[in-house]
Formats: sequence, structure tokens, C-alpha cells
Amino acid sequence: MMLRMLMFPTIALGALLQQALPGWPLLGGIKPPVLAAMTLHYALRKSHVDAALAIFFAALLQDGLELGSFGPALLAFPVVGIVAHRIHNEIFSDGLVTQLFLGGLLGLFTCMVALLVYTATGQRTVPPGLAFLRLFGALALGMATLPPVSRAINALEASLPKRKGYGWQ
Repeated sequence: MMLRMLMFPTIALGALLQQALPGWPLLGGIKPPVLAAMTLHYALRKSHVDAALAIFFAALLQDGLELGSFGPALLAFPVVGIVAHRIHNEIFSDGLVTQLFLGGLLGLFTCMVALLVYTATGQRTVPPGLAFLRLFGALALGMATLPPVSRAINALEASLPKRKGYGWQ
């Protein structure tokens, strides 16, 4: 229960951090996917109820803070969360190589969904060269974002006091 109460403010702080970070002009102007990394972290480590709550809250914040209509994060984050929760028993989720690989896939998939949604609705037109640059940038930033976000959340959860000596032990 305490970890669930900590999850929502952590995701809200992640949204503020993502909005405060600048876009990378060399990578197509995209920002590091902090909320997507938090979604993947919670999907890999929490129960399906906690993961679903984190996914929905992070997707609402992501779409609410981005320019454009709601949709890309509400489509991408549940797919990422369902797949990650399905494979969380088969992978070593704290391994650096696993986090780099999954972070790259996360960035690539979320950027691809956003590009497809915004192009299909006609909200943004992205030339193919810029789209390729953004996809490559999303891959690189996803790889760079997931390990520190995951380690920060693990450290924050480990710093909580442990409840001992309650009940009738």
C-alpha cells in the first residue's frame, strides 16, 4: 500500500522532469521518455493492478502535457505494459543490458506510435528524414533514460522504512 501511495507522486514528478528537460535538436527535437521509462519499470516489477494504474496515470499525464490530441501514449503505454508484464518472469529486469535493450525498444515504439497517430490525424506533418531522425533519437534516448530512472525508483522505494513489529507477532 505504501509503495502504491509513492507511485503516483513519483510519476507526477517524472512528468514534471520530462517537461523541464530540453528537447534534443540533434535527435529531431524529442525529449527523454521519462514517463515511458517509469511505465516500463512499474510493468516489470509490480503486480498487474499496480502496473495498470501506473500505465493509465502516466499515459494521461503524457498525452495531457504534449501538444496535440490524446491518443499516442494511451495507445503505446498499455501495449508496452502488457508485453513487459508478460515477460517479466523470463528476463532479468535489473540487468543493464536488458534495460538498454528494452529502453531502446520502448523509445522506438512510443515514437513510432506518436508519429503514426499525428500523421494519420493530420495534426503534424513530419518529413521522412526528420521522422527517421526522431526514431533514431527515440531509440538512443530510450536506452539512456531507462537505467537511471529505474535505479532512482529502486533507490526511492528502498529508502522507505520497513514495517516491523506490527500485528500480533
